[in-house]
Amino acid sequence: MSSSTTTTTSLHEFTNTVPFPLTAVLVCLAPYFTLVKNALEILTWSRSTSYDSWLALAAWWAVCLLSSATLRYFFPIAIILTLTVITASASVRTSAPLFTEINLQTAIADLTVIQNLLPNPHTKSTPSHRPAFSTLLRVSAILYPPYLLLTYYVPLQILVAISGTVAITWNSPWASVLRNILHKSAWVRWSAYYVYSKLTGQPLPPRNLSYQTLAASNSVEPGTSLRFLFTIYENQRWWMGLDFSPALLPNERPSWCSVSLQPVSPPNAFALPEPTSVYLRDSNGRQVKRTATWKWEEPEWRVLVRKEDGAVSRVEKPVPVAKEENPSLLMKAAGKMKEVNSAQSSGNAEGDNQPFEKDEDETEEEDIVTDADGWVYGDNKWDARSSKGGMGKYTRYRRWTRVAVVNEVVEVVEDGETGIDDPSRGRTSVAMVNATSVSRRTEESPEVESPLRRRLKSALSKGTS
Repeated sequence: MSSSTTTTTSLHEFTNTVPFPLTAVLVCLAPYFTLVKNALEILTWSRSTSYDSWLALAAWWAVCLLSSATLRYFFPIAIILTLTVITASASVRTSAPLFTEINLQTAIADLTVIQNLLPNPHTKSTPSHRPAFSTLLRVSAILYPPYLLLTYYVPLQILVAISGTVAITWNSPWASVLRNILHKSAWVRWSAYYVYSKLTGQPLPPRNLSYQTLAASNSVEPGTSLRFLFTIYENQRWWMGLDFSPALLPNERPSWCSVSLQPVSPPNAFALPEPTSVYLRDSNGRQVKRTATWKWEEPEWRVLVRKEDGAVSRVEKPVPVAKEENPSLLMKAAGKMKEVNSAQSSGNAEGDNQPFEKDEDETEEEDIVTDADGWVYGDNKWDARSSKGGMGKYTRYRRWTRVAVVNEVVEVVEDGETGIDDPSRGRTSVAMVNATSVSRRTEESPEVESPLRRRLKSALSKGTS
């Protein structure tokens, strides 16, 4: 198979697997991802050559020292040149650009590099490592007079330039080597501890470090781990003679759906995504394998229950099992519902034939009080929601939730093709996305109708004819 055919197939699989809004955002922001990646590589000295980083350092000093004269004499000229370039570039564009698989791979690779270069926002700091407010106030009060004295003799622009130099060169190779050399000196370490203790008023750390402390400081950090909360809506409708049943009208939400009202598998058949291995290039040009494995963190599904006082809890309950209904009762209920619908359709043209639309205010749904079993009752249009059933309450739903965790392991492998490893095919493909997720399979294959729903449709069609 030729390379062109492989590229076309890979791009086709990517567009079929990934939702279009995500694809559009990924493609449109690809140039900005490249700019951010280049800027981070320059500031973190991650490129193979350090010329760009030295130029950035020189530009920083030029901005700090020449900013006053530049803004005074060249700021209007810079605005005119910028507007001219923007106008010229807008007039040159005649048609929309074409995007290929190379653009998608470049965008994902840039995002991966950005994630590796930026600090992890989910890193938790222990309370013992956070200085108290009184400590910060003490340090500020002690350092404020020397700061005023320093700014009196040294221009503020020079101080800002020096501070920026420390920040820019912090990740440089020579700065890292210098810090390691100084950190290995016991005299330097204890001098820093002594100054820190005098500023903060805290006692000096103990001189003798145990073997367990040294081993803990050299321990390897675990891989990336994220927690996800899966939510499945269980929907039921009240039928005369049948009470509440999962048999719903053909034009409304399915019996089991997601938050966006898309059909999903019930909790007892819901499966997590298969393990996926992605082969990418890291910032050093090495081939790495990133394997993501899903597993349930909780043993069972739980129903979301919200009390009147606002307390929210997740209660374990047995997952319902589909059961057959009495056909005679079903036919009677369908006939009664047909009479009610025909009477209401003459007075209200819209009625229940309009497809269900999700409320714009999603936070309102989160604040709705439920009953002890987690049910939220509504009218014939799934509106007027409350925690109590009764007259005028023909629909109800509740939310089943379960927490899953995905663990990612990164390992260096031999050079080869980049892409995603498809578990079903057992091989590595150049495609951006090969593994079809469970949710995608659910969307592609329509939900199998239960015998109860088929008999309901048949009864309604007979009543219409």
